[in-house]
Order: sequence, then structure tokens, then C-alpha cells
Amino acid sequence: MSQAKFPGKLPGKLHTTKNDRYGPISTKGPTMKTPAYPVILGITLLSLTLPATALLTTLLTTTDAHSATWRETKCTLYQENRDETRAAMPANATSNAFNQQEDAFIASGCTERIYVCPHSKAELAYANLMSIKMMNAGATGSFLPFVCEGGLQTDQPTQ
Repeated sequence: MSQAKFPGKLPGKLHTTKNDRYGPISTKGPTMKTPAYPVILGITLLSLTLPATALLTTLLTTTDAHSATWRETKCTLYQENRDETRAAMPANATSNAFNQQEDAFIASGCTERIYVCPHSKAELAYANLMSIKMMNAGATGSFLPFVCEGGLQTDQPTQ
């Protein structure tokens, strides 16, 4: 392999120039210094992700406290929606048994599985409306008390 001849330079001697931002360049081969910004970027990303990981771990280990609060919030939302919906209904639209079952559900803090079974067309319409309102508020269908032990059996046709 022949050695390249550079005008104005001595053959066989190492020649460097000072116009490179990473340091001198050798004509014998590439010798590039590593810039500092990848290291700085890595340290910065690490310093940002460690606190976020710690926060996420804290949040995930305290789900019981959050769940209790969400249960209470759902029950409050249920009561508010119930009051609003019942205010728009005729006074005797639901039966005493239906009302007592729903009252027992609320008295339990909305935590006990108490069956509130709609038997009339008005009770079924009320249960459907409350289900929609509560699901729009973020509650799941399993939170709602509207269940009949033997399945839905209304006294009046629903159509």
C-alpha cells in the first residue's frame, strides 16, 4: 500500500490540523474523540425516569386507598343521580319494595350486593336510566344494584 503524499507536508510524519471541533485529525487514520452530549443526554433521561418510576410504584402500591375513595365517589354519584331522576318521576312510580331495596343498597355505602329488582315498566325504565347515568359517570355495570335473583320478571309488558 502506498502512502498518500500531501503537498506541503513531510512524508512519514504525523500531521494534524486544528480546525476540527472534536480535536486534532490525524492523516494516518481516524481518531475521533467522543462528544459529551450523548452522555449528558443519558444522565438527564435517567434523572427524569427514576423519580417517575418511584412515583408510579407508590401509586400502584396504594390502590386500596384509591379504590375506597372511588367506591365512596360512586356511591355519592349514585345518590345524586337517584335524587335527580326521582325528582322528574311521578311520586308513586316505583313500589315500596323497590324503594326499600334501593335504600338498603345506599345505606350499605353501595358496597353490599343487595338486589333491587324492577317489576313494573316504570321501575325498569328507572333502572335503565340510572344504569346509563352511572356508566357515563365511570361506574361499571357490576356496581349497580339492579338484579333480579331469578332473572328479570316484570309484572307488565316492557314493549
